[in-house]
Amino acid sequence: MSTSDMTPTRAASGRIRELVRRIAVDVFGTSETDVPIPGFTIFTDRRLDDPLAGLRAALLMRLVAEAQLYDYARTARAAGRSWDQIGTVLGLPIGDAPVGEVAFDWLVCGRAPDPDREGMRSFRTSSAYWRCSTCGAQVTDDGPFESHPGDNETSHTDICTRHWAEVAAWAQRTGRTD
Repeated sequence: MSTSDMTPTRAASGRIRELVRRIAVDVFGTSETDVPIPGFTIFTDRRLDDPLAGLRAALLMRLVAEAQLYDYARTARAAGRSWDQIGTVLGLPIGDAPVGEVAFDWLVCGRAPDPDREGMRSFRTSSAYWRCSTCGAQVTDDGPFESHPGDNETSHTDICTRHWAEVAAWAQRTGRTD
């Protein structure tokens, strides 16, 4: 592959792999060895002497990344992004459930998307909490499961223009005023 074939995503993936390898060496105490690549005389591949250290480093990376998914989703909600938008970025939906509901179930309730699981909404106890970037209130977000925005998000201030704009859009979309 030439350098012109290198996309930013592919380059970032390479940096992440290198970071996992560095963590395996620096944190989990393994070392690296250059191993000849079969069929080449001068090219080598770097290998960890203890692959379990690489496994530990990759697991640490995954746990941190999963926590970041939730943190960035919460920050996106605080910035006015919908659960549908978040789910779309995550490449959801899986199965027939609405994209926003699947994203909420995954990131807040801890239920990974499963195309074979029926009734993902049957029992829900989790909520997301974030600070509204418009009114500054700590908002409880119960997910995109109800029609009215006030049933999904509570604790916006009475003068929150973002929340009232969502309520006005809901009223226009549904023709309801309650």
